[in-house]
Amino acid sequence: MIDKMLCCIPARAGSKRLPGKNLLPLAGKPMIAYSIEAALDSGLFDNVYVSTEDVTIAEVARRYGASVPTLVPPELCGDLVASHKPCQYIAEFLKNKGQHKEALVCLQPTSPLRSVEDLRAGVDRFLQGDLDYVVSVTKIDPHYFHWAVIPDEESGYWRRYFGDKYMQERPLLPSVYRPNGSIKIAKLNELQKTGHFFGYRLGVIETPEERSVHVGTQFDFDLCEFFLRRRSK
Repeated sequence: MIDKMLCCIPARAGSKRLPGKNLLPLAGKPMIAYSIEAALDSGLFDNVYVSTEDVTIAEVARRYGASVPTLVPPELCGDLVASHKPCQYIAEFLKNKGQHKEALVCLQPTSPLRSVEDLRAGVDRFLQGDLDYVVSVTKIDPHYFHWAVIPDEESGYWRRYFGDKYMQERPLLPSVYRPNGSIKIAKLNELQKTGHFFGYRLGVIETPEERSVHVGTQFDFDLCEFFLRRRSK
């Protein structure tokens, strides 16, 4: 099965909150390089692909060892387009070249702290054969979730989203995990049906907060810079 897995990093050029973030220099390297290197260092894949509409991103990706067999149409790289769609485009391109893939390993470039061990754990879990989807998750403070408050449009006041049900201290609250986007794996035929990575036969691997930062803002970027600089010491 491993040779039927497509490892693909979706890296579009457009980013509104942090422009050009995929190529921003992060602790001495373009941010996308960390995802490419983790995938290559895992030893799991013969090729690591990058799906992008941007020539410059493609050039940088190739410089760090990734394959970019074709550019993706711009309409598949908008900010409202799911990350798996440009990857599926690459899968279809390879299929037309005689390279049929059955599963997608989607590694977002905005998760530069992902480790080789995290990636291997995700693939190992998927290869056990009882799941159609595997995503990486991180445990969160249950108060962040269960004690959520939202504005009430009718009253003009704020209210607890889940009511009084979870007004308990942390030890009494159920554990909560957030999908962190670092590793997403799915059978391509099931992904085509659902349009997302959270179908019925879903499993997870847990990764710690310090390897699960998703870069969406300058603060996230600076946090990754801090962790990467600390690692190198």
